[in-house]
Parts: sequence; C-alpha cells; structure tokens
Amino acid sequence: MRVTNNMMINNFLLNFSKNTQRLDNLQQILASGKLIRYPSDDPVGTVTVMKLNKDVSSIAQYKKNVDDADSWLNLTDTAIKNVNDVLARVRELLVEGSNSPTETKDIVSEINQLKKQLVNVGNTRYSDRYIFGGTKTTTEAYTLDEGNGPNGGVTYNGSNSESDGPWEIKFNVGADDQVTINVTGDKIFGDTKSGDNIFKLFDDIAASLEDGSVEKVSSYIEDLDKHIDNILAVRADTGARSNRVELTKNRLADDKINFTNLLANAEDADIAKTIMDISNAVNVYTSSLNVGARIIQPSLVDFLL
Repeated sequence: MRVTNNMMINNFLLNFSKNTQRLDNLQQILASGKLIRYPSDDPVGTVTVMKLNKDVSSIAQYKKNVDDADSWLNLTDTAIKNVNDVLARVRELLVEGSNSPTETKDIVSEINQLKKQLVNVGNTRYSDRYIFGGTKTTTEAYTLDEGNGPNGGVTYNGSNSESDGPWEIKFNVGADDQVTINVTGDKIFGDTKSGDNIFKLFDDIAASLEDGSVEKVSSYIEDLDKHIDNILAVRADTGARSNRVELTKNRLADDKINFTNLLANAEDADIAKTIMDISNAVNVYTSSLNVGARIIQPSLVDFLL
C-alpha cells in the first residue's frame, strides 16, 4: 500500500485533533470539578445524578419541615405547661379559700386574672398562626366575653377535633411519612359550647368563693384534678410526637450525608487522578507537535516565498 505525504498529514491532523480534544476535556473537568458537564458525556451517569439531586433536595425540604414541626411542638408543650401551672395555682387558691374564707376577695380577683391568662395561652401563636385553633390558624382561637357569659364566657373559634371537620395540621417529614403537629383547644380547655370547660369551672369557683360556700369550693378540687390529669395526658402525647420528630431529624441528617456522598461519587472528579491524566495528555500533545514537525516537510513553495 502506497502511503503518500498527504495521507500522513491527514492522519496526523486527525490524531492531533483527538489529543487536543482530550486535553481540553480534562482541563474542563479540572476547572469545573465535575465529571459530567453534558448529558452526552455519560447518559447513564446523568440519570443517576439527576435522581440523587432530587433526593438531596427532598431531604433538605423534609429537614425544613421537621425543624418547623419541632418548633411548633416545643411551643405547644410550653403553652400546655403554662396551663398546668395555672391550674396548679388555682388549686392552691382553692385550698387557701377553704381554710381562710376572709381572704376570698383577693382569691377571686386572682382567679379572674388567671382565667384571662388562660385565654392568652389559648391564643398562643407560632409564625402568626394560632396553634390551638385547629386548621383555622388565622383567627384567634379564643375570645373572652368580659361579662362572663354562659359556659365560662369564652368562645372557641377554632375547628373542633370531634365535630368541625378537618382539624389536623400534618407536615411531610419523609416519603409517605407525615406527623400531626397541632392540638386543638377543646382537648386542653374543654368544650366551650357546654359547661364542661376550664373557664366555666373558674367562674363557678369564683362565684362559690364570693358566696362563702366553703363545702362547694372544696368539691371543685376534684374537678380541677380531672382537668390537670387531662392536661398531663395531652402533654405526654405532645412529647411523644416531639420525640418522633427528633428521631426523624437525626435520620434525615444521616440521609443527607449518605446521599451527598453518593452524589459526590457520581459527579465529582478525582482531582489527583485528573491532574495526572492532564500531565499525560500534555506529554502526548507535545509529542504530537514534535512528530507533526517532522512529518510536514518543507515544500517548493516554502523556497519560493
């Protein structure tokens, strides 16, 4: 087979172009730190990277939801503790009123103030959302009638956990994993539509103290204890959900590390290896130039110029 000078030059230019392209690709990888710049570089790897990016983004969103749920539940626990503290104080006042009927005026005044404090606790907000209003988070959960109307003179404006339709606020904390973060006010304070609520109990206690009905005042201690037991049960349920959220937060932190590592292995370049490959590619490129200088010999035209 006859090999002409033009054939040698064309083959050289073809191989030289390949070497130049390979060197350019390695330089791009080193500059970007990524193995895949375009889907055509590695179609299968591109699909893997896209899936892992989606997983990492989902974990980041779940973590935000978990942090929000944790803050909501912590605030709920604090509010429930405040309610329990108020009930414990009223219980002390009941015992004091039973033993010292002459101090009933001051005790009644404090109980009335504690009732207002309970209304304020019932209207606790998180990020401008009323936490005890069920799904109705944009309006006050409780409004107080200063005239002390029937059933405690307090109206519940939120959604009821038993009869008013949807009341749960659920956060997505994982794939097919949700957690209920709210507690409706009726579970804590009782039903304001009937006489079975803490506010009505406070009014009855105050009225009995003003009338001097010592025996009746003593009977209310048992009613208070029932409400205190209910508060403790609700707080225990809230604490259980808070613990679950905390465990979920730890799992998401581990998942983030694992998926981030998988993503790095799929798309990040091995810098040390890339530098070595570039060094080899530069040697090949230089050798190609030297070979080309020998192949492309001077022609008659060069002497005529």
